[in-house]
Amino acid sequence: MRRRRFSALLFAVALGWLPAVQAQRTVLEVIELNYRNADEVMPMLKPLLAPGGTISGMQNRIIVRTTPQNLAELRKVLDVVDAMPRKLQISVRQESSASGTGSEAEVSGSIGNDRARATVPGTGSNQGGNVIISRGNDRVRGRASQSQSAETDSSVQSLQVLEGNEAFIQIGQSLPVRSQSAQGSETVQYRDAGIGFYVRPRVSGDQVILSISTRRDSVADPNTGALNVQRDDNVVTERLGEWIELGGIAQQSVQRDSGTV
Repeated sequence: MRRRRFSALLFAVALGWLPAVQAQRTVLEVIELNYRNADEVMPMLKPLLAPGGTISGMQNRIIVRTTPQNLAELRKVLDVVDAMPRKLQISVRQESSASGTGSEAEVSGSIGNDRARATVPGTGSNQGGNVIISRGNDRVRGRASQSQSAETDSSVQSLQVLEGNEAFIQIGQSLPVRSQSAQGSETVQYRDAGIGFYVRPRVSGDQVILSISTRRDSVADPNTGALNVQRDDNVVTERLGEWIELGGIAQQSVQRDSGTV
């Protein structure tokens, strides 16, 4: 009876140790990712590792050493994180417009007599209304005109990108800019004038978060390489399928010239 009780006690102690041994047992698993890179998922999995567990990875594979129970938990997280990302189409419309009004008045002619004569030459323009007064050799011409101008330039760029990834699109031209050193040698540098945007979208439900930077350059002077530059950097949120107004710049200038004859 003592031997049987002693054996039963050893068996019970062994059963008590078994869950602890299983809890301490670790497994090594190589997991191949479907849609994400290792650098993307490891920062999310490291806080979930069991004490003593390790994780490393390269490209689309991660290597995990942890307990079987913890490994099952990590796989549940990967089922959500490593899901197929949605393909989004991003379109950016950039517009610029300019308008101007102008007015002009001019008086020209010749007035005098045999001893003295004053002559004011005109520009020769036929724009606007003309009033001509003539008497003998005297002739006076008055002219007034008004003008209006409007200019609009619009461009649209579109590209497709997987959510969470970065994309960049740009078109334009490179302008050669020549400069001369003090020693007399000439160098040529190229300055890019482009239209495009950089974007990184993240989707949450029916909302999209855009980290976006737009660029719109135009040539002001091809001889010097001077550019008109327009930039916009933004992080915005909007529903999928909606246009988002990113920003705008308005400038106004007034110039007046007057003279008396």
